Amino acid sequence: MPLQRVSFVVPTGEIEGVLHLPETTAVGGCAVLHGYGGGPDQPHIVATCDALADAGIAALRFAFRDHQPPRMTLDSALVDVAGAVRLLKAHPSVPERLGVVGFSFGGTVAAIAAGRDSRIRAAVLAAAPAAAEPGFMAWSNGKWKPVAELSRTRARVLLVWGARDTEVPLEHAERYRAVLSQARVRNRIVTIEGGDHDFQPAAARERMTAAVAMWVRESFTETPRC
Repeated sequence: MPLQRVSFVVPTGEIEGVLHLPETTAVGGCAVLHGYGGGPDQPHIVATCDALADAGIAALRFAFRDHQPPRMTLDSALVDVAGAVRLLKAHPSVPERLGVVGFSFGGTVAAIAAGRDSRIRAAVLAAAPAAAEPGFMAWSNGKWKPVAELSRTRARVLLVWGARDTEVPLEHAERYRAVLSQARVRNRIVTIEGGDHDFQPAAARERMTAAVAMWVRESFTETPRC
């Protein structure tokens, strides 16, 4: 599949990224967000972008400006995501169907972004903290409420968790689901058997990427509800 080096502007300069383009005409585009202290070249991030592109969805991966502890904050990450969404929206090969896929910290960022941007039609939260976990308060400053923010979304929301995740328990997915269901937001929980917080080993990662790609494609291609 074609890989394209791209960049977008943020207040402190530019962020470079890699756009995975489908071999055929794209049906939409997604920003794929890494976790706290992670990066865009991690196996589960690259594999997710590849799976999305195989499903006809352009996928953008990039490093948050302050992506290493203890500098990473939700404030700067949300600005970075807004820049990534602008790039996708303006790209000539990407139709105006937009999504966000986030892992761990990136999933919390995705929750807030999807709650604030009505253009986002698909949101995937993978092992995303819904409330304070060890380290959560350091980058949230205690002021962000991802569950409440996400309840205002117009996107379809997939909550995907590894069954062996010991860092962010499945109870966090249940918190998201309870509020989303009450708000009548379409959502689903998928548990990946054998998968840990980063969806290792490879077999679990493959199941995760297949579930993500299917959800996003269905979200982009179904007729929107009035």
